[in-house]
Amino acid sequence: MPILPIYTFDQPVLRQETSQIEDDSAELQKLIKSMVITMRNADGLGLAANQVGKSLALTVIDLKHVKDWEDGDTLVLINPALIGTEGESVFEEGCLSLPGIREEIVRPEKIGVKFLDRNLKEVEMDADKILARIIQHEIDHLHGKYFIDYLSPFKLTLLKPKLSKMMRGTVETEYPLAPPYVQHHAVKGKVKRLRGM
Repeated sequence: MPILPIYTFDQPVLRQETSQIEDDSAELQKLIKSMVITMRNADGLGLAANQVGKSLALTVIDLKHVKDWEDGDTLVLINPALIGTEGESVFEEGCLSLPGIREEIVRPEKIGVKFLDRNLKEVEMDADKILARIIQHEIDHLHGKYFIDYLSPFKLTLLKPKLSKMMRGTVETEYPLAPPYVQHHAVKGKVKRLRGM
């Protein structure tokens, strides 16, 4: 299975609502395997399908780094939805699509979540602490949201130089990145290239 390039800020696919998955297929199972390999290659805790350019409601989570779940392998969540939250906690988050950025984010400490597993069987489960946070982070991706969207306008302003580097494609990582998004605009009969948004 190939290691897939990861899309970074602010690729359009990362801002779109992802599509629900209705049917199993060989293509879907191949994507799941490729996403797991890609996540592990990048040393990530989780990876959403739109982070590899596929606008599908699918995410994978590596349980090897999650306390009390180390015996598990990979949690696959298809069409996940939160069905309850409780409490509050603050934790520093990072993201493979926002390399070099880590910020403290407030989220519910405990959650209930329903989803389809990799065989499209319905599952409901409770999670807390780090696993609850990873699931919420990944579900946000599937709704076109980054963890930095929770930050104040002031904090976001401080991140602008790093975000600009991502949009220009000049950020360096240990894992392969997709090329930056280039939008074409016609200006007085000529094509003007705008990077990013």
